[in-house]
Amino acid sequence: MTIRFGGRVGTALIALVAALSGIMICPQANAQQIKGTYETTADVPLREGPGNFHKVVTTLPKGIQINVVGKEGYWLKVESKHGGKPGYVDEQFARPAAASATAPAAAPTATPPYASVAGAYRTLREIDLRETPSGNSQVVTRLPADIKVNVIRSEGDWLRVESIKGGKPGYVDKRDVERWKDR
Repeated sequence: MTIRFGGRVGTALIALVAALSGIMICPQANAQQIKGTYETTADVPLREGPGNFHKVVTTLPKGIQINVVGKEGYWLKVESKHGGKPGYVDEQFARPAAASATAPAAAPTATPPYASVAGAYRTLREIDLRETPSGNSQVVTRLPADIKVNVIRSEGDWLRVESIKGGKPGYVDKRDVERWKDR
């Protein structure tokens, strides 16, 4: 018997009945190894902790390889091989990477994703700074064209912008900015 909870299938009831009746349940001999290289199956938020209530660090794009070092509930713990902070992704958005002797050399990897996105950007035109990562959210202010903005992280198609001088933070559409180049 299986139980559905939030779209997930589990065997908690069977384990409870077995424990109460003294029946021994052995784990499957071919249980899947958790640690290793996984591939994201969709754009997925990397969170500070295991759960939707934790802050989003960044959004990992579909198809990149991630380094999974553990699991808490339905959440995979991801660590950067380059010293970035660890984070968590929902296991339904990742699968073990196919082991292949001829893996493509140009496969993107999470190296750490928030370091690759964060930094100085330039606005390409006059744009809205929004409260949340949505074109329908409240406009915090208008940003003029050709100014430098400080990007902290990405969330889907949006970039989180925070002021170094204490202005209100917000979000800009990533299509409206480009990396800052010293002139």
